[in-house]
Amino acid sequence: MNSVHSRTPAIVAVDGRGLPVRQIAYLRSQAKAPAAALITRQRFNVTGHLTEQWDPRLFDHAPKPNQATVYNLLANPLQTDSVDAGWRLALPGLAGETLQVWNARGNHWRTQYDNQLRPLALEENGQANAETFTYADATEDTVDNLRGQLLEQTDTSGTLRLDRYSLLGESLRQVRSFADAIPYTSTQTRDALGALVSQTDAGGHRYDLRLDVCGQLRQADLKLKDHEASQPILLDTLYNAAGQIERQDTANGVTSRWTRDPADGRMSTLKTGKAGEALRQDLAYFYDPVGNVLRIEDQTVSPQYFANQRMDGHREFTYDSLYRLTSATGLEGDTPHLLPGLPAPIVPIDPSVRFNYTQLYTYDSGHNLTQLRHVREGNNHTQALRIAPHSNRGVRWTVDDPEPDFDALFDAHGNPLYLQRGAQPLVWNARDQLSRVTLLKRDNGMADDDETYLYSLGERVSKTHITASTRHETRYLPDLEIRTSSHGEQLHIITFALAHGSVRCLHWEAGQPDGIEADQLRYNLDDHLGSSTLELDREGALISLEHYYPFGGTSWQAARSRIEVDYKTLRYSGKELDASGLYYYGARYYPPWLQRWLSPDPAGTVDGLNLYGFVGNNPMTLTDDQGLILETQAERDDRKAQAAADHEGRKKKHKLNREIAKFKDILKLTSRRAREAQTQLESHRSVAAHAQSAAVRVGAHVGAQVISYGAGIAVGMGAAALGSVAGPPGIILGAALGFTTSKGVSIGLDYALERLSLSAAVNFKTRKLDPNRIVKRGEYKHLNLDEYAKAKGQDLLHAVTAPTTRNVLKAGKEAAVTGTKIALKASGNVTASEIGAAVGTVLGTIEIIHEIRGANRELSEEKIARADEYINGMIEVLNAQMDYIDKLFNKAELGATNTYQPLEKLFGESSGDTPQNLRLQMKATIVQLKKTQSMLR
Repeated sequence: MNSVHSRTPAIVAVDGRGLPVRQIAYLRSQAKAPAAALITRQRFNVTGHLTEQWDPRLFDHAPKPNQATVYNLLANPLQTDSVDAGWRLALPGLAGETLQVWNARGNHWRTQYDNQLRPLALEENGQANAETFTYADATEDTVDNLRGQLLEQTDTSGTLRLDRYSLLGESLRQVRSFADAIPYTSTQTRDALGALVSQTDAGGHRYDLRLDVCGQLRQADLKLKDHEASQPILLDTLYNAAGQIERQDTANGVTSRWTRDPADGRMSTLKTGKAGEALRQDLAYFYDPVGNVLRIEDQTVSPQYFANQRMDGHREFTYDSLYRLTSATGLEGDTPHLLPGLPAPIVPIDPSVRFNYTQLYTYDSGHNLTQLRHVREGNNHTQALRIAPHSNRGVRWTVDDPEPDFDALFDAHGNPLYLQRGAQPLVWNARDQLSRVTLLKRDNGMADDDETYLYSLGERVSKTHITASTRHETRYLPDLEIRTSSHGEQLHIITFALAHGSVRCLHWEAGQPDGIEADQLRYNLDDHLGSSTLELDREGALISLEHYYPFGGTSWQAARSRIEVDYKTLRYSGKELDASGLYYYGARYYPPWLQRWLSPDPAGTVDGLNLYGFVGNNPMTLTDDQGLILETQAERDDRKAQAAADHEGRKKKHKLNREIAKFKDILKLTSRRAREAQTQLESHRSVAAHAQSAAVRVGAHVGAQVISYGAGIAVGMGAAALGSVAGPPGIILGAALGFTTSKGVSIGLDYALERLSLSAAVNFKTRKLDPNRIVKRGEYKHLNLDEYAKAKGQDLLHAVTAPTTRNVLKAGKEAAVTGTKIALKASGNVTASEIGAAVGTVLGTIEIIHEIRGANRELSEEKIARADEYINGMIEVLNAQMDYIDKLFNKAELGATNTYQPLEKLFGESSGDTPQNLRLQMKATIVQLKKTQSMLR
């Protein structure tokens, strides 16, 4: 069999526990060459957890493994040590939350949590409140669905406030401010499934979406600020049964059509154009059996002959047995461009100025691309990368160069300290995010040219580019970029993602340049990797055209005008190219001239032991949307087709969060009731405990009555004049005002005393342990003061409709107090309010004395049996609710959940609620119940 894949099986050797300790991959780059065995080693501890990993390159001579991990007794990683990314040490709390973190760069974080394990503040290297989080409590109004949600987050970039949420927990309104305190407000409207249907960005521009029955984007309109009418952007979109796009009609009259292989769903052709005109895109794709792209035919490129060469739009690719790209062909400009930045654009567009090239790639056994040979008629060259002997850190290198000092070129986490060898210094913040690039360093005392970046919640929110003469700033807001310059330009770039490609509207608030239309619409047409290859205007005319090398550098670009090409910002993989020449992906940056990531993968070894490798060295087939995890074309299509599934997932997560909040409140109430019952049981059996409980109960009552009736008296005195003028009706109204004020204050005090257990009865009341009552009462925790007052009013009504000794005393007290006040005021007694207050306090005390007498009596066997039954029932209820929450975790396919999803980017799953820590909380509550149960006997 004449193939690089002949006799190259994947072999896994396992130990007696079935754990893979060796993995053997056979490498062959040429069809007839012998295959080399590449062995990856793994070591597991006695509990079966992976502790050490070696790649084939480092195993024989490296002093330590590529990755080593130390676990705690719960199998959570405590320390990771990577030859590429350095070591990190985490100290978890009892519920698995991360309390402190140290790393090899000398940084130290300490996180403070609330009682729901939500992060409140982050201390960074001794700086308190480097990042803070504020949440809405139960007193927030229910209109904006704020309770329990993140309200405000602050960090070095500024402040983010979220003051409106949907029923499913999505943020509907956010206000971001930077150091200048200018607020930028973005709002969203979502449907019942949580799908976005409208958004107004911080510039006041709105787009409206219409979805199909599966929740996929169908049509879209854009309304710019101060414009009376909306303009259509997307006219129609059709999908197949698998959710893959088949047709897209945009408002510039352009239609895109896809055909796919029915056997595997891979894209076969992509054609884009206007009716009656030549196609703008006409691509055909060919794959090997596993999905690697072997050939792309671009039929829009007319064959031309120059210097004994035939130049067309066909590109071919070959791979080794590990699916790493080994050769590629394509078109480039008259001068090969393998350096940072962009080649000079051809203006106006002239497709004839393009030349054939071939690139050949060589890798080491650690999957580092060590050599790139660029072959072209009369213009060949080779570039090499030198790799550190004990890690995968690498730098550009030539034969005449001295051996690199990798310790001087990289920090302890593998972040490079220079963009070019010995030039263009890089500065990294404590979280390994690039914060500054010095583009030009001046020694004459003048300021350097540099570009600085700010981040929030793991995403870049600001970029500032400063030169000797200008200052450019970009602020990144939801679907909007605000770009300003020291020359007075203020540009809003409104971005709208289509099912295929995107639309960007350039709206100038000030300083619009000549040669470009106001509110220009630019339709980006992408290839299979998401790279912007063409830009069309609102009439479907060509603005710019761009080709890319396989690893992302621009090989050729042309535009109809110089000014327009300067405003193209999205390029390879649909990412933004900075002035430094780096592409920003989200989690990290990518320098296309190095064909590897700038820094190690923050996600760790999810894509292999080489943390710098770019998309598995298979850039024509695989992509990495955020710089974290690579994905195939099928996986990318699936992700884009997940609109309806994502909405359903959000519903499941929101339901889970609600049930968790309810469960935790029931746990707290149950624990409080159990502790109160223990105190009450002591009162039945100990004279000293009985006296202490009685004193606390009476003291809390009298204090509350003095405060509440005092407020009522003050209002009653103000209303006395009303009685003197209006007669009996005024007397009744004045008494009503005093009563209402008194009860309002009383309810507020009850609200506080109940949560402090100061209003608990002295005698043992079995009904307080009734599971049905506790579950219902647990909802009080979610009530604000108004709702609590309503519930207390219903209790008062129940005292009338269901008369018991306790209820008769309660209702009699209120009737006596109110009647006494009215009678005394009618007789002209000036101390009516004070006498009424005294009557209320005395009668309330009589009610408590009734409770205290009950505590003197022995507990009946019937009462003990009922309490025992309630406790057993409560334990069953808690276990049943925990089992239900387990099922919700499984349905949502989550191992942990956070209140606010962006926090997961900073704190991961451990900062939220997990089934494990919820069970620990439940067990603590059951311990309290069983302690109470033991005291019954």
